[in-house]
Amino acid sequence: MTIKIQNITNETIQRHTISTDAKDVILRLYFLPTVESWFMDVSYGSKTVKGVRLIVGAYHIASANFPCDFIVEDALKFGVDPFHADDFSSDRCRLYMLEAADMVALRGQPVPL
Repeated sequence: MTIKIQNITNETIQRHTISTDAKDVILRLYFLPTVESWFMDVSYGSKTVKGVRLIVGAYHIASANFPCDFIVEDALKFGVDPFHADDFSSDRCRLYMLEAADMVALRGQPVPL
């Protein structure tokens, strides 16, 4: 099941906790106005991936071998990456987390939880 990350504001640094069946996923989002980009850090159990730039239509942490991943959707269908602080709060962009079952379908095999 894909989960839409709710309550993303236009605050430049924010933290979200997503509960899963196995462990919580800690998502730290931050907007850097100098480069007009959103970034994220993701923690799952004892593993953390830092400094991932959010872009439209790509899986973001597939190489980290997590049982989840994130994807950004451009609601206007222009394919433009989030570049304003309010891109998520205005619903121009949406951030989704793909859960373990989604990742099995993509990879063809499960990742140990």
